[in-house]
Amino acid sequence: MIGIITYHAVHNCGAVLQAYAMQNYFKQKGIDCEIINYISDSQVEYDAIYSKRNGIRSIIKNVLLLPYDKKRRKSYDKFETFIQKLNMSPVCKNKYDLHKLNNTIDIFIAGSDQIWNVTKKDHKSDAYFLDFVEDNKTKISYAISIGGASKDDLLQKKDLIMRFDAVSCREEGTTSIISEIAQKQAVTVLDPTLLVENKCFEEIAKEIHIPFENYIFYYSLDGYDKRMKNVEELSVLSKKLGKKIVAFTPEWPKINHNINNVIDIGPAEFLAYIKNADLVCTNSFHGTALSISFRKDFYVLDEYDGKDQRKISILKLLGISDRMISGKNNVEKLNMCSIDYTQVEKRLNELRKQSNDFLQNAIK
Repeated sequence: MIGIITYHAVHNCGAVLQAYAMQNYFKQKGIDCEIINYISDSQVEYDAIYSKRNGIRSIIKNVLLLPYDKKRRKSYDKFETFIQKLNMSPVCKNKYDLHKLNNTIDIFIAGSDQIWNVTKKDHKSDAYFLDFVEDNKTKISYAISIGGASKDDLLQKKDLIMRFDAVSCREEGTTSIISEIAQKQAVTVLDPTLLVENKCFEEIAKEIHIPFENYIFYYSLDGYDKRMKNVEELSVLSKKLGKKIVAFTPEWPKINHNINNVIDIGPAEFLAYIKNADLVCTNSFHGTALSISFRKDFYVLDEYDGKDQRKISILKLLGISDRMISGKNNVEKLNMCSIDYTQVEKRLNELRKQSNDFLQNAIK
């Protein structure tokens, strides 16, 4: 039995869908696996409809979100329904519960997502470094991300990382950092959403009715200031293409009166909005990855800060770094063109083979 520990229950489309994809990968191989149903107290607070994690700022935000209460509760319920589709272990509330899993699980996989980003305030736990796993069990990291954390940040976890039998990372820069800390060669592999064939997402999306046609889909998890900058860029693209904008911005549902905001959606609807869009614009890693999975034309409305490699790494690996653009003036000068997915598919297949080889060798 394989056990996977990741951010499977976070009310974040990318986190939930990468967990679904990882389990789907092993299901297709005929291998028994379950998601380790570990949810920390900080994660419960983070996902609360009205979180209090940021003190007075959260209180103010919660008051401003009250007009969207009904739709936000619908979205919450849709996430919970989707999460229940996962094959999960019994609920693990503490290290004792986690340690008992050694009785039934032979191979433990940590990943994917930012589970090793030790700079995050929420979701931090040594459980994601498999500290509860016995020495004689196989320990693998798959496509882990450290987000904006540095080598110095990760050194505090060196002893735990060195216990892993095989290590792989989602971003190229992270691979070199983890290789040095683990004192074994790490491998750069695909996020689970790109490891699996798109048909597993297509089957979900095709069941969903989308009430829009001829639209640009915008997805962002960023704060107010960054999104308002994106709104200027979106307005230019909307005029260039003569298409409406449909936006899903869970952190702040209302961004502009000229934009159609969708609020009461979950992971399944999110996939359908990407599938049916004429263009996807995002500054999210998984918004980018799933646009690639569905072979959509897309733009990453962001500027590379030199530290966080999450989006730039996958664009570079697939030879489409030009899909990242920032600034209203740059968008106005943009020569709109479609992505040549013939070349992207070739590189994607090579990376899929490399990722599959890593996993198959590791679990053997």
